[in-house]
Amino acid sequence: MKEQKLVYLTRRQTEIGQLKESLEQNSFELSQVIGHRLKGHGETFGFPQISKIGIRMEEAAKAGNMDELKSAVKALDESVEENLKLVNQMS
Repeated sequence: MKEQKLVYLTRRQTEIGQLKESLEQNSFELSQVIGHRLKGHGETFGFPQISKIGIRMEEAAKAGNMDELKSAVKALDESVEENLKLVNQMS
């Protein structure tokens, strides 16, 4: 399970980079798609906080709320980094 969690979180890191680029272009589409995906599978991998952030992202993108979207992406970045440290400590 540790390996699956690491793969999951590493993929999120890639998405965070893509999200940051799309925010610089004032684009909401990618954030909505990724937010929807996160809300669906974060809990499946044992990361309920990531699912909650996905909901925030999707709703902010649908509403065109760039400030909330940036806040959600920052929260996602912090959550992924924190969870990577925890998963790496697992035996």
